Amino acid sequence: MISALAPLAGSFALIFGGCCSNVYCLEAIVKHEPDSGLLITLFQFAFTCIFAWPSQVDLNGRFLLKDTPVPLRKWALSAAMFFTVNMLNNWAFAFNISVPVHIILRSFGSVTTMSAGWLRGKKYSQIQVISVALLSIGVVISAWADAASKGKSMNTASIDFTDASLETGLVVLLVAQMLSAYMGIYVQDIYAEYGNHWKANLFYSHFFSLPLFLQLYPTLHSQFLRLSASHPFSVPPAVATAFPSTVSNALASTSEAVVYLTANAVTQLLCITGVNMLSANTSAVTVTIVLNIRKLVSFLISVWLFGNPMGGLMKLGAAIVFGAGALYGWETTSRIPNRRKAQEQQMNGKLQIRHRGGQNAKKRPITPNPEVSSDKDIDAVAKVKKELRPSQGFEWDYKIAITIITILAFATRFYGISHPNQVVFDEVHFGKFASYYLQRTYFFDVHPPFGKLLFAFAGWLVGYKGDFMFDNIGDSYISNRVPYVAYRSMPAMMGALTVPTVFLIMWESGYSLPACVTAAGLLLFDNGHIGQTRLILLDATLIFFMALSVLCYIRFYKLRHAPFSRKWWKWLLLTGVCLSCVISTKYVGVFTFFSIGVPVLFDLWDLMDINRRQGALSLPEFGKHFAARAVGLIIIPFFLYLFWFQVHFSILSRSGPGDDFMSPEFQETLSDNIMTMQSVSIDYFDSITMRHKETKVYLHSHPDRYPLRYEDGRISSQGQQVTGYPHNDTNNHWQILPSKPLQGTVGQRVKNGDIIRLRHLVTDTLLMTHDVASPYYPTNQEFTTVGQEEGNADRYNDTLFEVKIENGKTGQDFKTMSSHFKLIHYPTKVAMWTHTTPLPDWAYKQAEINGNKNVQQSSNIWYVDEIPSLPADSERLKHEPRKTKHVPFLKKYFELQRAMFFHNNALTSSHPYSSFPISWPFLLRGVSFWTENDTRQQIYFLGNPVGWWLASSLLAVFAGIVGADQLALRRGMDALDDRTRSRLYNSTGFFFLTWAAHYVPFFIMGRQLFLHHYLPAHLASALVTGALVEFIFNIEPANLDEGVLTTDGKKKGASGQRSRPVRERLGQQSLMASWAATVVILAAVFWSFLFFTPLTYGKPGLDVDQVNARKWLNYDLHFAK
Repeated sequence: MISALAPLAGSFALIFGGCCSNVYCLEAIVKHEPDSGLLITLFQFAFTCIFAWPSQVDLNGRFLLKDTPVPLRKWALSAAMFFTVNMLNNWAFAFNISVPVHIILRSFGSVTTMSAGWLRGKKYSQIQVISVALLSIGVVISAWADAASKGKSMNTASIDFTDASLETGLVVLLVAQMLSAYMGIYVQDIYAEYGNHWKANLFYSHFFSLPLFLQLYPTLHSQFLRLSASHPFSVPPAVATAFPSTVSNALASTSEAVVYLTANAVTQLLCITGVNMLSANTSAVTVTIVLNIRKLVSFLISVWLFGNPMGGLMKLGAAIVFGAGALYGWETTSRIPNRRKAQEQQMNGKLQIRHRGGQNAKKRPITPNPEVSSDKDIDAVAKVKKELRPSQGFEWDYKIAITIITILAFATRFYGISHPNQVVFDEVHFGKFASYYLQRTYFFDVHPPFGKLLFAFAGWLVGYKGDFMFDNIGDSYISNRVPYVAYRSMPAMMGALTVPTVFLIMWESGYSLPACVTAAGLLLFDNGHIGQTRLILLDATLIFFMALSVLCYIRFYKLRHAPFSRKWWKWLLLTGVCLSCVISTKYVGVFTFFSIGVPVLFDLWDLMDINRRQGALSLPEFGKHFAARAVGLIIIPFFLYLFWFQVHFSILSRSGPGDDFMSPEFQETLSDNIMTMQSVSIDYFDSITMRHKETKVYLHSHPDRYPLRYEDGRISSQGQQVTGYPHNDTNNHWQILPSKPLQGTVGQRVKNGDIIRLRHLVTDTLLMTHDVASPYYPTNQEFTTVGQEEGNADRYNDTLFEVKIENGKTGQDFKTMSSHFKLIHYPTKVAMWTHTTPLPDWAYKQAEINGNKNVQQSSNIWYVDEIPSLPADSERLKHEPRKTKHVPFLKKYFELQRAMFFHNNALTSSHPYSSFPISWPFLLRGVSFWTENDTRQQIYFLGNPVGWWLASSLLAVFAGIVGADQLALRRGMDALDDRTRSRLYNSTGFFFLTWAAHYVPFFIMGRQLFLHHYLPAHLASALVTGALVEFIFNIEPANLDEGVLTTDGKKKGASGQRSRPVRERLGQQSLMASWAATVVILAAVFWSFLFFTPLTYGKPGLDVDQVNARKWLNYDLHFAK
C-alpha cells in the first residue's frame, strides 16, 4: 500500500512545491519584461531536457540513448502537440481578450480533458462528471475574485464579442485547450499500451521541441537582450555567507531577470517532473484537477505569506474547488475500485457455479445454439482468417523506396533555391501580399487567404517586417535584405512532400511497388512541378493539399467496413480539413471537392441498397452515415474556410491599397483610412468633382459636340459632349443645385435620395440625358448638357437626377469619398455609367458616359472626390479623430466574396504567355518567368515533355480499355475477372475522374489561363499512369485448375474458391515486366528532366544552339538568336 502511494506522494510534493515556487519567479520576470513568454518557454524546455537526459543515456545504444518500447513517432507527435499548445497560449495574448473571458476559458481544462477522454471511448461516472463541473465553477469564481482584488476590470458589458481580434483570440485559446486535452489523453493511452515510461516522455517531449525554436531565434535573442539589461542581482548578506565566494560573485554579476529566468526553469523542471509522474499513475482528468487545485493553493499561500486580502467570493470558490477535488478523489480512489472489486467477486462466484460439474464434464445443450462453438470450430475459423489475411510482411521495400524518393524530392526542389536572387514572375504579387500581412495593411486579391498567410507566417518566423514591396520582376532581394529563401522554402517543402504523398496514394490503393515508383517518379522529375513549387507562388500549397485530400479519402474509404470507429472519424475529418485548405488557397480547389464528392455520393448510394452484401441499413443508420459525411466534408471545411478569412480580417486592420475595392462601410473598419479622415459633408451650391469607382475617370464636359452621324450611320443629338477624363481639370467641376427652391443658399446639406441638378461651371450648362442612343451602346442613353434657358424650361425634367447612396439610409448625409452613389436619371430611371473603351478622335480618346438601363449593375457607382469651392478655413474641413467602426464578420465576408468573384471573372485581358486548355496535355507552350541578358540565363516554366506526353497518352489508353471492355461485355466476352475490372473502374477510374475534374472545367472559363493551371490534373494523370503500368504488365494469368468448363463452354468457378486480395495476388507474380517498364519510363523521364534543367533552375546560361535544341515544339524561349 505504501509503495503504491509513494509515487503519488512524490508527484504531489513536486507539483505543489515546484509549481507554487515557480509562480513567484514568473511574476518577477514578467514585471521586468512582460513580453518574454517565448524565452521563458525555451529556458524551461532546455533545462528540463538537460536534467532528464541522464535518465535516458546508454553508451551502447543508438544515438547514445536507451531503447524505448514506445515508437519515437509517438514521442515526436506528443512533443509537437506540447510545443503547439505552449505557442498557442503565448499567441493568444496578442489578441483583445478581456480578463473575464480569459478566466472562463482557462478554468475549463478539466472539462475539455474529460470530453476528449469521452470521445476516445473512456467512461466516467456521474459523480466524476458533477465534481469536474463543480471544480470548474469554483476555479472561475476564485480566479474572478483574484482578478477583481488586483484591480483588473471585470466589466463584461464592454466586451465586444463581434470584434475580429477577440474572435480570433477565442479560437486560438479554444484550439489550445482542446489540443491540450487530447494530448493528455494521448499520453495516457501511451502509458496504458507501453507502460509508465514517464521519464522518457519528460525527455523526448522537450527534446523534440527544441529544434522548433530555431525559427524563432530573432525574437528570442531580442527578449534575452532586454532581460540581461536589467540591474544585477542583489545577493542578501545571509545568503552570500552561505555560498562560496565564486557563486556569490557570479550571482552578483548576473542580471536579476536572468537569475529569475534560471530559477523559473529549475522550479518548472520540478513541477513538470511531478506532472509526468502523476500522469503515469493516474488519468488525464485527475492530473488536470490536481493542477487546478495547485493553482488555488499557490494563491492561498500568497495570501498567507503577504497578507493579501481574501474576500467572501474567494472563500466560496476555494471551498467549491477543494470540495469538488475531494469528491472526485473519493469517487476515483474509493467508490469505483470498491464497485469494480464487488463485480469481480460476483463474476467469480458465477464461474464457480457454472463449472461445478467438474473440469472434464461435458454437457450438450438441449436446443441448438449458434453462439456455442466447439474448440474445433474456433480453431477452424482462426485458420481460415489466417489464410485470408494478406501476406504483406513488413513491406520494407515500399519503405525504402519512399525514403529514397522523399530525399530526392527535397534535393530537386531545394537545389539552387537561392537563384535567382531577384523577383521572379508572380512573386511580385504573392511576395507583396506577404509584406502587406506583416505590415497589417489591407490589400485585395482574387484568391482566398490561406496560401498567402503561409508566406506571411514564413516571413514572421524569421523576424521579417515586410519592408520590401516586390514592385517589379528583376528587383534584387539581396540589396533590399529580403529573406526570400525562407519564403521560397515554404512552397519548396510542400512541393517536395507532394511526391511521397503520391507514392502513398498508390501504396494505400494497393498497387505494386513499380506502379508506386512510376507515379511518384513522374512528379519527382517533372520540370513544371519543380519550377512552380520553388518560387513564392500558391500552386505548391494547392497541389500538396489536393494530394493529401485524395490520400486521406482513400484511407477513409478503406475503413468503410468499420464505420464510426476512431480511425474512421479521423480520416474523414482529415479529408475535410485538407479539402478546406485546397479551396482556401484557390477557388479551383472546388474541383477537388467534386473529385471526392462523386465517389462519396456513390458510396452513399451503395449504403442505401437493401441488398448490400454487408446487410441492409435502416433509414436512421443511413441518416447517421449521411450526417457524418456532411459534417466532415462540408460543414467543417466551410467553417475552417471562414476561419482563414477571419484571420485575414484580424491581421489587415490598417488602410491600404485594397480600400478602393471595398464599400465605404467596410473602409470605415480600417484605421488610417483616408476616406474616413477626409470625408466632408456636401452642401447645395458646392462645386464638386465626381469620379467613377472602377475606371477612376472624372465626369467631364467641354464645348465640343457629338458628330451628327456615327460610323455605323446612327444620328446623334449633336449636343455638348459629356465624357470621362482621367486627369484633374477645371472642366471636371460641377455645381450641385437643388431641384426646388431652398430657404437659404448656405448650409443646406445634400441627403441620400435627394433630387438634384448638376451645372457645368465652365460652359454654364446643365447635365441631362434623353432618349437618344449613346455613341457605342444603341440601347443606352446619350449624356449631354443643355443651356440654362432651355434647361429651366422645356428640358427641365431631363436635368433631374436622384442621388442614391449604396447601402445608404434615408436622409443620410451625402459626403465626399465615403458616399459611393449611383446617379439615377429621375424621369427615365437610367444610371450614369462609363466603361474602358475610349471614344474616337472627335472626343479626344476620352471615355464614353451614357445612361445604363441596368441600374443594379455594380459598375454604375461613382463618388465625389473633392469640393474645390470649399474655403481652406471652412469648419467642414476640421475633422475630429474618428474611431474605426465595426461591421459583422459575415457582412464583410460576403462583400469580399462578391468583389473577389467579380474581379476574378474580369481577368479576361490577353497575356503574351496565356494558353488554351486544349494545349496543356500536349505541352505546346510554356511561360517565361525570368530572364537575365548579361548571363543569358532564363527560367521558362515547362513540364517534362516525355512525362507529360506519356501521361496524356495513357489517359487515352485508359479510355480505350474501358470502352473495349464495355464493348466486349455487350458481345458476351468477359476478358477481365471481376476483381480486376472492379479495380480498373473504381481505383483507376477515380484517378481518371480526378484528372477530368481538374481539367475539363477550364474549357468553360473566360479568364486568363496559363499552363500552371494544369498541374493538379497532371498529378492525377501520373496516378493513372502508375495504375496502368500495373494493369498492362501484371495481368494475372488464367489458371485452368481454378474452374471447370460447363457444357456451353463457359467456365464455372470451383466451389469454395475465394477471391484473393490484390496485394496477395501480386505477391505471387513476377514483377519483372513491370519493373522493366518502370525503368524504361523513368530513364526517359530523367533524361528529359536533365535536358531541360537549365530552363527550370535558371542556370547555367545557354548559347543560341543550346536554346534552339530545346525548342522541341517551337517553344518561345529567349536568347534563341
